[in-house]
Amino acid sequence: MHRPLVLLFAAALLCTGGAKKPAVDLRIHGEGIAAEAPSFAFPATLLNGQEVYLSRMPLITQREIRSIFPFPAADGSEGVYLKLDNHGTGLLQQHTMERRGRTLVVLLNGRQVINLIVDRPVTDGIVSIPRGLSPEEITLLRTAFPVMGETGKKGR
Repeated sequence: MHRPLVLLFAAALLCTGGAKKPAVDLRIHGEGIAAEAPSFAFPATLLNGQEVYLSRMPLITQREIRSIFPFPAADGSEGVYLKLDNHGTGLLQQHTMERRGRTLVVLLNGRQVINLIVDRPVTDGIVSIPRGLSPEEITLLRTAFPVMGETGKKGR
């Protein structure tokens, strides 16, 4: 009698892939242009209060991160280096070559962590988040990604 409901639930799981939301949702969005809104860009307020448009599609997500290297920041918060895979390295290199002077916005689990200005091409595949992370966020990143230089850790 409840069989149709069970089948409906199973079909819904298959449509969504049955996957849970990742514990770490890290996204780096590049600055877009107002003319692309609302299809390809959305308005956002940066940490300094500046109004900009950000590209709807993130430039980098947690999928492109191979490893991390956390460090204490000068302001008492935490910072981290993100080592990207080949795909992420290529995306970052192309973006930073073409968009000098534009902003990159780093979001971690929906929170705006820091805004970075593209001042030079980044060719080594390393994104530096120099400050703005809490110790809890660093712990979360450590559980999701291997730490550069630590042996015996299972890589992704």
